[in-house]
Amino acid sequence: MPNTPKHFIVILCGGTGPRLWPLSRTDNPKQFLPILSPKSLLQQTIKRCQKIVPSSQIFLITNQKYFTKTRQHITKKIPTRNIIAEPLRKNTAMAILYATTIIQHRNPNSVITTMPSDHYIKNISAFKKNIKTSARIAISQNKIVILGAKPTSENPSYGYINTGKKVTTPSIYYPVTKFIEKPPQQDLPRLIKQGYYWNLGIYTFTPTCLLQEFNQYQPKYFNLYSQLQSGLNKPHLVSRLYKSSPKLPIDIAISQLSRHLTMIPIKFNWSDVGEWKTIYLQSKKDQNGFATSNKHTLHNQFESQNCLVSGQKDKLIGLVGVKDLAIIDTPDALLVCKLQKSFNVRNLIGQIVNNKKHKPFFVAKNDK
Repeated sequence: MPNTPKHFIVILCGGTGPRLWPLSRTDNPKQFLPILSPKSLLQQTIKRCQKIVPSSQIFLITNQKYFTKTRQHITKKIPTRNIIAEPLRKNTAMAILYATTIIQHRNPNSVITTMPSDHYIKNISAFKKNIKTSARIAISQNKIVILGAKPTSENPSYGYINTGKKVTTPSIYYPVTKFIEKPPQQDLPRLIKQGYYWNLGIYTFTPTCLLQEFNQYQPKYFNLYSQLQSGLNKPHLVSRLYKSSPKLPIDIAISQLSRHLTMIPIKFNWSDVGEWKTIYLQSKKDQNGFATSNKHTLHNQFESQNCLVSGQKDKLIGLVGVKDLAIIDTPDALLVCKLQKSFNVRNLIGQIVNNKKHKPFFVAKNDK
């Protein structure tokens, strides 16, 4: 049909990946690393997206300092003009708003899916089906559609979603009745018992629907959008608007407030490659439950089990009487943490960044 909106995908790839320290640093964050595959996480994400839409309809939004790296990781089929370089890191609400403004300017009749660059997904055909269904619902129902997964652990790193009764027309989806972004650890057993889902961070919407939500709940962002419309080709204006932007994730800016949010339960195997426990769970293990994150890691163990080990070439790691650990060794830093607590590496990075002597071990010298 000639009036059917064209489907675009925006890959968010400007983060620093603090939970995967010490492998992930601000000058080489996790989306550019070959994790669970010879290809980088970003390349894996692009390949999945190419199964859904033409390469010309795939956009990537990143920090301007990662523009060159991003260009090196995309296929030739994706136009360089589809890489959007943000002048400052302002979290996902501004990134999605900026990308939406650009796509709407180029193609006013569009539906957009935004997704992180750090997911590990099996069963690509089911993933494709869920994304295509999300687009149909977003168009026909004027809804923001998110994907949800049943929790497999009490993990405070995700948004938690409660839903109403199932709707079956035009496709199966659930109205979102409550969205809680990163709830306190003590609330998780109750939320999981009540049937809450994890939010995957994959959003599908028409620009009209998303912008009406920004207008209602975040008027400051909507004002920035209004100014961006006339300044997309003016880098100095874009930089000025970014400086005045709030620094909110889309989950807090919109998802926790919106009454136009719906959810589709996923039909594919999914992991957020955000922390070392996730990588351990997705990795091949030996008879003692040991996994390695790269082929040159050398380790030996005595009375030890269930560990993830990442080492340096020609360096042996020995373990005695330990279990359920991540041991991540790099040339200048070593991480040892309980796998069950690996989401707290983000808190460790907060301390490292606030220590002048330790800060260079995560933040590159030329980074702000």
